Amino acid sequence: MKIAGLYVSPGHNYFGHYGRPPGEHPVRLVAAVECVAGHGLRGDRFFDYQPDYAGQITFFAEEVHRALSRELGPAPVSPGVYRRNAITRGVDLASLYGREFTVQGVRFFGMAECKPCFWMDQAVGPGAEAWLRGRGGLRARILSDGWLRVDCASAAGVLLAGGRARRMGHDKAALDWGGRMLGEHQAAKLAAGGAWPLLLACRPEQRWTPAGFVRIEDEDSQGGALAAFVGALASVDTTVLTVLAVDLPLMPAELLARLTRTAGETGKSVVPVRTGIYEPFAAAWHRSALPALQAALSGGHSLQQVCAALQADGRLSPHVLTPAEAAWFTNLNTPADWARACGQAGLTASVAPLTATLQPQG
Repeated sequence: MKIAGLYVSPGHNYFGHYGRPPGEHPVRLVAAVECVAGHGLRGDRFFDYQPDYAGQITFFAEEVHRALSRELGPAPVSPGVYRRNAITRGVDLASLYGREFTVQGVRFFGMAECKPCFWMDQAVGPGAEAWLRGRGGLRARILSDGWLRVDCASAAGVLLAGGRARRMGHDKAALDWGGRMLGEHQAAKLAAGGAWPLLLACRPEQRWTPAGFVRIEDEDSQGGALAAFVGALASVDTTVLTVLAVDLPLMPAELLARLTRTAGETGKSVVPVRTGIYEPFAAAWHRSALPALQAALSGGHSLQQVCAALQADGRLSPHVLTPAEAAWFTNLNTPADWARACGQAGLTASVAPLTATLQPQG
């Protein structure tokens, strides 16, 4: 078993809330969590909930999350939306019912399926509860003390949201995308692919931070996207960095996943190309590009120049966009651009920012 993500929450949003509105306790994405035998996960809502509680830790398969996304097609959501603790990779969790097993030196006993409840239709999307029956994950007791750590993140992710949006008139992250803040829509799309850690490239005065994201602030706002790329790659130890700009709402998570997978397999950055122009803001950047990006930042070169140089020396593989794929790269700089993108998605265009959601989320 590999651990692709770990989540804890200080309180219950759905458990015990039948007939009442859900709670608002955040789910925190963490790099490691302490397992305490017979008690639970330190810092989680079920810690010391009941003696010998059967759900001291819960597991959920990343493969199930991705299959649900493909088959039901809800709006992109993070695996944290299921409110399970450990997101696993490479194991049939149902095979662990009634069995003792060990992960990273910590012993567990698989109790039963972590059955989905009716809240899943609200948290994930219509039909999610029925689809997840028999695939809801695993409830387990903790038999020995120790730590679990994320050990198979294939790529980090960075959401680029630091542009000043002068022609739009206000922060693009606050735009209303079908009743949801655009920044939240894009953050969920990036998280849905399993990226870890998740980074937000922004300016210090921007208050909004998606739950589970770590801020990388551009203090002088002069470095632009190049500075964000360098800061992000320098701050993570994954081989690949998946990049998504906040103002590309039509970009499907599937294309990002495909670019990221190719970058990991080939050892090269994979950047879309449209009519001879590189599209570096929805791409998979390999760590081998870091020296070239650093040199460009100090030498005043553009991202287009960096991409061309990397391709020339075999460190970048261009993904030539089909006409259908090119439509996903609609450039959103003005209210007219925004209206056009909303029309493509079948949404009502509104340039009024959702300022009520612009609050730090920890």
